[in-house]
Amino acid sequence: MEPIRTDLQYFEPTHTIHTSFTERTDAIVPDAEPDIGRILCAYASVNVKDELPQNDRILLSGTVSAVVLFRPDGQDTIRFLQIPLSFAHIEETPGILPESPCFVRCQVADVSASAVNSRKVSVTATLSLEVEVFAESGVSLTEEIDAEGDDALEVLYGSQTIPLLRHADVREYTVLDDVELAGAQGLRLISARGTLRPVSCQSGESQVTLSGEAVLSLLLLDDTGALQPMSQVIPYTQVLDAPGLHASLPTSARLSLRNLDCMLREDGVLSVGLGVRALLLQQGEENIQTVRDLYHLHRILNFDTRDVSLCAYHTDTPFVLESSAILPVVRPAGEILMADGICLSLDTKSASPEARVQVSLLYRDPAGALCAEQQIVSAPLPNLTLPDGARPCDLSARVSASPGSDGNVPLRITVSGDLITQSQVPVRDITALSDDTPRPPLEPAGTTLILRYIHTAVPLWEIGKQYASTAQAIRQANALPDGTDTVADTMLLIPVYAQ
Repeated sequence: MEPIRTDLQYFEPTHTIHTSFTERTDAIVPDAEPDIGRILCAYASVNVKDELPQNDRILLSGTVSAVVLFRPDGQDTIRFLQIPLSFAHIEETPGILPESPCFVRCQVADVSASAVNSRKVSVTATLSLEVEVFAESGVSLTEEIDAEGDDALEVLYGSQTIPLLRHADVREYTVLDDVELAGAQGLRLISARGTLRPVSCQSGESQVTLSGEAVLSLLLLDDTGALQPMSQVIPYTQVLDAPGLHASLPTSARLSLRNLDCMLREDGVLSVGLGVRALLLQQGEENIQTVRDLYHLHRILNFDTRDVSLCAYHTDTPFVLESSAILPVVRPAGEILMADGICLSLDTKSASPEARVQVSLLYRDPAGALCAEQQIVSAPLPNLTLPDGARPCDLSARVSASPGSDGNVPLRITVSGDLITQSQVPVRDITALSDDTPRPPLEPAGTTLILRYIHTAVPLWEIGKQYASTAQAIRQANALPDGTDTVADTMLLIPVYAQ
């Protein structure tokens, strides 16, 4: 009589981190540029160089490429400064190992610029950091008892289906493309920001075909000093080597933009280089059989048990939510040039769930003067409902704005993302089993049939275990339908096996 054990391998997230940090630098205005009269606004994108898991910490380094728009002193034209900010951030993460699959999303949550004097600019950038770390895990479970032909052993089996993460891996790739921008001939590219979204993910044996889209927000300047915002969607398909993937399991991808390089030629062709980090996930429904209970008709069983928790992990259908908000502005908005947004967080625990969105607005007032606003707004999400254990990830926001004459700009905000459901599923596991002690006979000796009135609902399994019988024998003795598992408010004949 031996437990038959099976080994189960899977991955589970060990660390989920949401944090932010701030970098600041001062820059001198180049001699070729005029004195600063008034700073209009600042935009920025982040280029991640390294995102390295080490023992008990993650090292993140790179640069923030900031662009500061300003009006020269005594002039009405628009000029800009390109100012880089270097960063090296260490996130203490106890338990992480250098070989741990680590997915990092880093984006600019806020950037601001101020003039120290007419020849010096101070730039401050706040970076939002989202980190998820995975580890390979394994467990050995008893799925069956080898009775070696012993018909007196009764075993109650149970099964449950648990969504397990069967594979987690991080891959990097580069996307290069040349795109012709209509109406961009002769313009200068000032700022480029981008977001990524996966479209499809098809897995083969040890490789995956990933289709995605890069959504670019561009700000250009013509020779008259007028700003022209543009947007461009760049579709792409990438084939990645991914050892360990199973061709039979569905694969999903989470994407992070590590760097974005754009160059606009005079003929209006935009050369784009994207550095992408992809987290590849494979989920599988695992049907796990375990031993819920067991007893012997003639002997007392001694067995050891332990409680095991398995990490159930499931990526739900992406969500899209619509909201509205009001952005207060210093000057009335006559013409909206560009509205952009970054979703910083999603409050799902309060009675009134909402999204915190960093909104960047570029507009002209009724007199034609260029104005800019950057603020964090709260967007109510009354239709947000999350399953138990679900958490949002990979949040993004699209913002559209309407002119307002009273100092308030109406906003329409679309928040999208994915939901990850994660929970610990308890499993009772039998680790050792012995049957060395005879089961004492029922009193009076020689009893083979017992009559009992069952008042409250009791499983037949429990009755059989108590009286050295079986559920099947009780059903037959009482002409109960097959499949009857519980009885109540009835007189029951209980056949007893000979000791």
